[in-house]
Amino acid sequence: MYSKYNNQKNAHIKFVIISIYNIGIMIIEKFKQNKKHSILAILLTTAIFLTWSFLSHSPSGCYGKVLSIGSSVCHQIPSHSFSVGSVQFPVCARCTGLYMGSFIGIVYAFLSGKKIGVPKTKFIIFLAFLFLLWTGDGLNSLISDFLNKPFLYQTSNLSRLVTGYGMGLVMSTALVTLFNLTVWKTCKKTPVLDNVFQIIGYGILCAMSSSLILFSGPVIFQLTAFITILTVLSIISLLYSIFWIIFLRKENQFANWKGIGIYIIAGYSTAIGQILLMIALRNGILY
Repeated sequence: MYSKYNNQKNAHIKFVIISIYNIGIMIIEKFKQNKKHSILAILLTTAIFLTWSFLSHSPSGCYGKVLSIGSSVCHQIPSHSFSVGSVQFPVCARCTGLYMGSFIGIVYAFLSGKKIGVPKTKFIIFLAFLFLLWTGDGLNSLISDFLNKPFLYQTSNLSRLVTGYGMGLVMSTALVTLFNLTVWKTCKKTPVLDNVFQIIGYGILCAMSSSLILFSGPVIFQLTAFITILTVLSIISLLYSIFWIIFLRKENQFANWKGIGIYIIAGYSTAIGQILLMIALRNGILY
């Protein structure tokens, strides 16, 4: 019965993916003809259709849908994830730090202005160090799981969370810089990360957010989970928005957010399409 349900769901998702491809071809043709109103109408319809497809073919309940999105970007191994009672966080401890850290970094970076400068060498080295810590801890955990015993050391959910937060700073710095560099007509030449106090402030906010996950009750725990999953969706959408702007050769033509609305919608639609595809692949492999 469960297999039949998954086959029906995967067949629907395959239909959605084919529809996305056809819509993408249509949008590109409209861009070539410079018919912005037609493009906007198509994109809005696509966004609504894909959102409906996800909502109607994902587990019931708001938190079920949160878990479903989480499954498209994370393994969700219970022993590697935080839980409160019977409620498991939608992504593992490492991804929790990554996306919660990215949320903090992205909000700050966008509020600080349209900055595109390259960080000083000392900050680049620091970011590279954080990246290596995240990679090293992840590889150690992977090899330990494969060997069924500690490899270099015993990886814990706390080490996963902390190194994830470090990678969150790397991701938010790189993503916002790339976005600003691609989108805006005029930008500040200063870098997103340019002083030690930013790092200290980031660390304090990360400690505060981690306390919500580690020591809160079910309500705050689930609220934090919703923020994390919204961050996942936002990051994927921003990356695809950048892709569409570059693909359609519209770089550095925008002065405000209103001007890029059509590309944000395109990015969101593509992100939902990717999530549906990854859920289908996961279901096909695991079930």
